[in-house]
Parts: sequence; C-alpha cells; structure tokens
Amino acid sequence: MVNQAYVFQPKSRFRRLINRFKTLLHMEKKLIKKRIMSSRAIQQVNDATIVLRHFIELSAKLLPFFNELSKKDKLLPRELEDRKKIIDVFHGYKFDTSTSLILMNSSILDSIQTAFEEIEQRIPGQPSKADEAMQRFYDEHDQLVHNWIHTDNN
Repeated sequence: MVNQAYVFQPKSRFRRLINRFKTLLHMEKKLIKKRIMSSRAIQQVNDATIVLRHFIELSAKLLPFFNELSKKDKLLPRELEDRKKIIDVFHGYKFDTSTSLILMNSSILDSIQTAFEEIEQRIPGQPSKADEAMQRFYDEHDQLVHNWIHTDNN
C-alpha cells in the first residue's frame, strides 16, 4: 500500500521543482558568460538540489512498489488505485533529465524515467527490461546516497 502523503503532496513539489530547474538552466547559461554566482543564485541551486533529492527519495519508495505491482497478473481494487496514482504522479512530472547531471553529476533522472517507462509497459508473465532498469536505478541511487552522506559529514 502506498502512503497517500507520498502520492498526493508531490504534485505541487514537482511544479516547484520544474520551475527551479528552468531557473537553474537559465542561470547556467548566464554563468557560462559570467563565471560568477550571486548569493541568490547559489541559494536557488541549493533549493533545486534539495527538491531533486526529495524527488529521488520519493522515486526510491514508489518505483519498487510499482515494479512489484506490475508483476502481478491480477490486482486488488486498492492495488489498481495505487498503481493509477503512481502513474499519475510520474506522468504529471515532466523534466529534463540533464538536470541531475548539472546538479548532481548523475544520470539518476534518466534512470528514474527509464525504470518508470519499463515498469509501466511490463506485461505480467512476459519478458521485460523493468528489473534491469530498476537495478540501474538502485546502483545510481546507492551511489548518490553515499555521496550525500559523505557531503553531509563534511
């Protein structure tokens, strides 16, 4: 069962994240010219990084659950509802996967997008690349968590 707090609240966070990413990409273009960041720009980058971290952690909770649901031949009514909510969350969130490369030097958003698409397309009982995509996501996520712990300790 998916905690509803993770399903319903993120939409507004995603919109803020998208806006911050757009701002960040705009700022990056300016930085190439100036090579100097104002304190306001640094704060925006920090805010965008925090929101991205929250999205990555949300994905780390939703994608494994979604993957397990996709393997079942028949879903209970509650599972069908949870599956639809997860799909709505990920479909409602449009992002440029290069954002994680810019902010975290990681292709985690690409891994999230690929895993979601593979899981969504899975037909129970048929061969699927979903588990391979999930493993790439797990590897990328584990590396990021390790980096975050190292950074937070400094």
